Amino acid sequence: METYDWMVKYTPQSEWIERRGVLLWLAFFFIELGAGIFFMASFFDNIQAMLAGWLVCAILGGGFHFVFLGKPARFWRIIVSSGWQTSWISRGLIFVSLFLILGLIHLVLTTWADSGVALLVVIDIFAFLTIIYGGFAMNYVNGIPLWNTALLPVLYIVSGLLGGAEIVLGITVASGEISSGIAIEEWIRILMIGYIILIPIYLLSTRYTSVTGKASIRYMLLGRWSQVFWGVVVLVGIIVPVAAIISSYAMGLETTPVAFLYTAIFSGLIGDLTIRYLILRCGLYAPLIPISGTQSTPVRS
Repeated sequence: METYDWMVKYTPQSEWIERRGVLLWLAFFFIELGAGIFFMASFFDNIQAMLAGWLVCAILGGGFHFVFLGKPARFWRIIVSSGWQTSWISRGLIFVSLFLILGLIHLVLTTWADSGVALLVVIDIFAFLTIIYGGFAMNYVNGIPLWNTALLPVLYIVSGLLGGAEIVLGITVASGEISSGIAIEEWIRILMIGYIILIPIYLLSTRYTSVTGKASIRYMLLGRWSQVFWGVVVLVGIIVPVAAIISSYAMGLETTPVAFLYTAIFSGLIGDLTIRYLILRCGLYAPLIPISGTQSTPVRS
């Protein structure tokens, strides 16, 4: 990109998706996925899945987040200096830290006795706040219309819970608890319907909110990243899991091929990871100088 094009044409943001920014993309995904796994597993008292969710959030999500920060030992200063009243990054670190600390206490206590419903309810509250943290952190950026919409946190909530439910189903099937798996599958159907409805609503609302929002959507659906969206997000991330849901509903979870089931779970996670990448990658800053339609092609950063 030429320096004279900066903020004169539609300029893709790069800080959160290029070079070290890729770590933040992965951090948001695994933090929310881990919290989603724990949250969904708690409803079925599945300790194995709760432990898996805690590990995904702490090791993968937290690990990528710490590396992204550059100086992990000083991460606590973000909370102190920024203040949770004004910074979603600060709030997010508080949510994640409390979820991980209380979640670990719960997992340790359940080794010897019941930790109590009250503690689990508090943990689930912080798990839910952890899931929505990334969406609100991005929504707070006013200069990027693709992010600055109330539907983005809602989409991340649904996708985080859906991914969590899919992992819990996989763990449940692996342990042979088919009855619990059937109940989890009902949640997956509901969440998948919400996910399928939310994506086009989110894209259409952004498309008609502003000229820059329209440019972002064209960039994603018809431009450079169109093959990734239609091939990975739609085909792999939606059609394959929906096919598995229909097959399981018709045949029963007990008779659904395990390989097909796990393929669908993996496909759903890949689709979720990809749509998050595209939302970060296709976020365009509005130009400071109004431009004509002939100059609406985003500048490659």
